[in-house]
Amino acid sequence: MKYMYETHFHTADVSTCAHISAEEAVELYKNAGYSGVVVTDHFSQDCFDNRYEGKNWKEKIDYYLRGYRKAKTLATEDFAVLLALEARFENDNDYLVFGVDEDFLYENEWFTKMTIKQFKKLAEKNQLTVIQAHPFRIDSNITNPRYIDGIEIYNGNRRHDSSNNIAEMWAKKHGFITTSGSDFHEYEDLARGGIALDRFVSDVKEFRAELLAGRYELKKPY
Repeated sequence: MKYMYETHFHTADVSTCAHISAEEAVELYKNAGYSGVVVTDHFSQDCFDNRYEGKNWKEKIDYYLRGYRKAKTLATEDFAVLLALEARFENDNDYLVFGVDEDFLYENEWFTKMTIKQFKKLAEKNQLTVIQAHPFRIDSNITNPRYIDGIEIYNGNRRHDSSNNIAEMWAKKHGFITTSGSDFHEYEDLARGGIALDRFVSDVKEFRAELLAGRYELKKPY
């Protein structure tokens, strides 16, 4: 038996580009036969400057976690809701960061002001895995392979050309960890990506361990 997890999932509660609430999105994925979702709402300096002006760091993180926490209320014994980020650093690309927990967010104030090179050191210290999201979109740049652990080679978002075939070749060249995700924002994105595990996991550290060990299969968005 395989357990399918969505690895790239946005909620309208936090990500302004998303249009479906956390609660509704979870129900959609349950009905689609998934075993869990990894909530990866956008996390960037621009987001905080534009939406959370005047708030302290704790207030910013409280707000950021709203989508995840709402989704988490619908977790069950056979459906997991896990926390991650789609982070953007100073003048940089988007990265899926797996292994974070709430304590990390509260304790590392303004880490979005780092460069990806600086953040990689923080990630290693905190046992986080950094995956560049949709690296071959027209508005993205290829990150130095030394500063990331892998790339998203299948991105299912229909409104962007992510050049998944090129991403797959790039991953093979560098021996990257690879992921697949729907990049869920709207109904048409539902269940167009994900990874299938051999076992059910409900802990973010265990999920990261499966990634590092390569114990998963990728779902293609077509």
